[in-house]
Amino acid sequence: MKPWVRAAPRAWFRVGLIACIAVLTARAAWADDYVVVRGAYYREASTRVIQPMVELQRESPSGVDVGAHFLIDTITSASIAAGTTIDNVFTEIRDEAGLRIRKRWERSDVSLAYKYSSESDYWSHALAGSYGVRLWDDTAALRFSFGVNHDTMAAKGRTPDCRPGKPATFCTLKGTYGGVSYSQVLSPVSIAQVSYEAAYLEGFQGNLYRMVNALMRYEYLPEHRLRNAITPRFAFYIPKTATGFQLHYRFYFDFYPGDYATPSDPWLITSHTVEARMYQQLTPTLQVRLLLRIYHQSHAQFWCGPPVPSRLPATEFCATGTNPPSGYTTDAIYYTADPKLSPVNTQYPEVQLVWNADALRVVPFLRWFAAGTFEISYGHYFQNTSFGDAHVLQTGYRLPY
Repeated sequence: MKPWVRAAPRAWFRVGLIACIAVLTARAAWADDYVVVRGAYYREASTRVIQPMVELQRESPSGVDVGAHFLIDTITSASIAAGTTIDNVFTEIRDEAGLRIRKRWERSDVSLAYKYSSESDYWSHALAGSYGVRLWDDTAALRFSFGVNHDTMAAKGRTPDCRPGKPATFCTLKGTYGGVSYSQVLSPVSIAQVSYEAAYLEGFQGNLYRMVNALMRYEYLPEHRLRNAITPRFAFYIPKTATGFQLHYRFYFDFYPGDYATPSDPWLITSHTVEARMYQQLTPTLQVRLLLRIYHQSHAQFWCGPPVPSRLPATEFCATGTNPPSGYTTDAIYYTADPKLSPVNTQYPEVQLVWNADALRVVPFLRWFAAGTFEISYGHYFQNTSFGDAHVLQTGYRLPY
């Protein structure tokens, strides 16, 4: 039996136990709140991910709300880029726990959240907050968000070079995030939103196990990055047919900030994401959602995978010919074999069903689930990278208590 097949039941058991304890102990105190149990399964050619999750939410009449979540990623891969010295099957488990607190007033709210994630060789702490206010007789909303994170990573079986020629026991990555969004009701059946997000990253941003074979070195990426995204959204509802539409567009761009003696910017990735959704109420208790997401991304300027991109001239990053095959010169400043930094094109269709389980009230034993809502979805990634296509299956159950 493969390792991930053995590990997955343990992960599901741990989350199931937590969910049962949460429901039993909190039902009396949080009579108007809910618990959500979700599961996700992701499969591509060389990777499997099973992710069970439980989420709790309490909305107090006093205006102080508390939420928490816990999830487990059981990741099985045959890639040497994730911690093995040979290309064989291995299993990694990541635990994540988060707590959030929100204070509501008549027209505004403030929230604070903390999240901790751990693997055998990667640990992350993140702190986030937001402030939101409703405007124009509750026809608009403005929200500001911020956050910081501190990640620490180590390489199994070796001392990593966080910088070339400078080995260290641990590598670190620090991030600072900020965002603002504005939502406006356009009519009784339509709403629009626009948001801007920025994140500044400083530290090791590669994979400690990914080798650039042509240079026989572990990859090294630029240590500074400023990521930006602008996202307009629009939603429209047709009451006569109980049909809803949503259209999202996201423009992403990044660059190398500040003056760090780099002759030219090694990042300059841009991407465009278009996502369309349709919601249709089929019966009073059954809803279907159809989704299509199209993603197009340019490559990082220092990415020099074969063949060398035609629009990438001979710079301090890439060689002029095909020797070495990766396109890198032997004295390259940055080098990577990460397919996610190459030109990327993906298409992702998905279908989701959401069922209000009220009909179970007349079924013995199952009536315990009648107050909740079940959901299931399936999506398929069509992508041009070496990861290949992927299947995504998700299920969930939401129970008020």
